[in-house]
Amino acid sequence: MSDLTNLVVMPALMLFGILLGQFRSGLKPRHLEFLLINIMAPILMFAEIFKADLSGLTLGNIVLLSVTYVGLCFGVSYLSSRKFDKKELGTVVINSTFFNNIFLPFPLIYAFYGDLSAALLFSLPTMVLHNTVGVFLASYWGHGRFEKRVLTRAITYPPLIGFLLGFLARPVIPGFVETTAFHWLHQFGLMTVYLSLIFVGMILPLSKESLLIFANRVTGIITVNRLLASPIIALILAAIFIPSEAVKNTLLIMSLMPPAVTNLMIISRFDLDVRSTSQSLFVPTLLSVAVVFVLRGLAVI
Repeated sequence: MSDLTNLVVMPALMLFGILLGQFRSGLKPRHLEFLLINIMAPILMFAEIFKADLSGLTLGNIVLLSVTYVGLCFGVSYLSSRKFDKKELGTVVINSTFFNNIFLPFPLIYAFYGDLSAALLFSLPTMVLHNTVGVFLASYWGHGRFEKRVLTRAITYPPLIGFLLGFLARPVIPGFVETTAFHWLHQFGLMTVYLSLIFVGMILPLSKESLLIFANRVTGIITVNRLLASPIIALILAAIFIPSEAVKNTLLIMSLMPPAVTNLMIISRFDLDVRSTSQSLFVPTLLSVAVVFVLRGLAVI
């Protein structure tokens, strides 16, 4: 699709999700989340990494870039909120460090470039960190202890398993990519791109309060960290690592993403600041999409 078509279709899908979320219907966000996390995303991960052209993409460098980016986001968010109480500190750090790394950036990157290879390699370390370090930190700041079951959940995370299976299957059944079965499997996985936008819309907490992001100091700091500090970190890392064009564009788009929608569940589970987390999702998500399209229009990404 052209960028103009994407400019219409992508916000339309998010708006459709918002409308679904506002009206009582049989389809709930948790139903779509289960479908995406346990079925659609693993298939997408398997198919994309199986067919990916990894020439020119150095796995070790991309993983190091990804981990360094998350680490610097953690450092900046911790320093910006170190004088807060534990619950506010935890809320700022979790939402500033762990961002939407699948549901929003994958549709954008696929729409712009038609390839998710770099995005897959960049997002995998952030997923693992989110589901291990992120949950450990939320447990510590919220309940004063570490959740011991986190490691098991992290290594059995369905998208991670899909990625690993696809990566390991590449040299074993290389001809599979040319088959009709793979084509249909890939097309089915690509539905994740569009269903993800509907899911993001459904889970966004829409209210008058959600529009006042700077009326709450916690939400304000989260928004500044994600939409200002994060892209600055990305630009610095791009200058240091000098990645390929595909990796640089992926890094910049990822750096503009809002807090992960799943943070709301983590924050709620460990009794951190649910109100501030809810406020940090709606407007920042819309701003993120708008900024990405502006940069695309200016040929920056």
